[in-house]
Amino acid sequence: MRKALALVLGGAFAAAGCGGGAASGQAEIRFIWWGNDDRAKITNEAVRLFESRNPDVKVATSFQNFQNYFEKLSTEIAGGNAPDVIQMDYRYLNEYAGRNVLLDLTPFVGKDIRTQDWNQGFLGSGRLNGKQVALPLAQNATTIVYDPKLFAAAGVPEPHAGWTWADYKGTAAKIQASTGIAGSTDFGGTEDVFETWLRQRGKALYDNGKLGYGKDDLKAFWQLSKDFRDGNATTSAELVTTLNAGAEQTPMGKKLSASEHSYDSLYGGYNTVRPDELKLGPYPSDSKETLGSYRKPSQLISASARTKHKDAAVKLIDFLLNDPDAGRILGASRGLPANLKIREAVAQNLSGANKVVFEYQRSVDAKLGDAPPAPPKGDGTIYKLLQRKHEEVVFGKKSIDQALDEFWRDAEEALR
Repeated sequence: MRKALALVLGGAFAAAGCGGGAASGQAEIRFIWWGNDDRAKITNEAVRLFESRNPDVKVATSFQNFQNYFEKLSTEIAGGNAPDVIQMDYRYLNEYAGRNVLLDLTPFVGKDIRTQDWNQGFLGSGRLNGKQVALPLAQNATTIVYDPKLFAAAGVPEPHAGWTWADYKGTAAKIQASTGIAGSTDFGGTEDVFETWLRQRGKALYDNGKLGYGKDDLKAFWQLSKDFRDGNATTSAELVTTLNAGAEQTPMGKKLSASEHSYDSLYGGYNTVRPDELKLGPYPSDSKETLGSYRKPSQLISASARTKHKDAAVKLIDFLLNDPDAGRILGASRGLPANLKIREAVAQNLSGANKVVFEYQRSVDAKLGDAPPAPPKGDGTIYKLLQRKHEEVVFGKKSIDQALDEFWRDAEEALR
């Protein structure tokens, strides 16, 4: 991944344009995102509505699962075929914006892209070095997705405000002993979980472009994960490689786990494969004051710096973010709409998965913190490194100390 990005961000795309011209004077642009079939269906519905209102613009769309998305994106940019409109992830923002791959949207913000009905602090989550290189599509937060029937079968309380990590481990072990289903999905290789855990302890993933925690912190987190495994409270080693797949491929999606760490915006995917079976609950925390979760942009949206159809790309971005009908179609599929008026309007008519997401965020809103600065360049590499080193521990190839030393060496290299 890093080599591909080096090629991309080094300027291999410089001579290439994006989006070819369409027949009859139309501007033809491409829009790509990650997600599942459920998200694709409603996103395409919103795009078709945009086209009907803007007959001078034709939009070609495509999507990937998150696991493959950025490899495909970097390959397309390196090959001179960058999409015009790009769904962007918070952790990759510095990777792409730092080398001028993304269009500076600053001249359009507040004008062609309406932002008067936004939380202005949340708007800042797409700003780097004084440039608005992305806008948040929606807001989400970390959550525990769980099966209430398995909790009831084991006679244990469901995830609730104020429960601790020790409570979680004990609950998961009782579920596993009572039902034969893993009480929790292994979380030790997931950076998002580690970040929430760190924030509960007053620390952060990054501080001024460097790791914001010490070796002892990661060792304690991996030990916590090991304690779950040793206590028969989590999934088997064979399942740790499925965690970044779509909801249908995770242990929870396959009914192999009673609870799983996730984001609330992904609930629609879970609900597609397990309709009306699952709930959302807050993270455990050993701090009464700090939940660790924050108002995170579930995804951001950017435009390519090389698009030949800048106005059309900006028009589509504004439509997806600020049009009431687009908001009605998209609902809470990516999280709560960033536009506060649309969020309020959408909330009045929510049902099913969208209602579950909205009610969960409302229940934890008072404890959600502000988003930290976007991760530095190299976080995408570190995200995968954390998962890989954890897998080596789980499969018995490395001790925690061995994996930790190798992680630290490679993580610091990735940030140079």
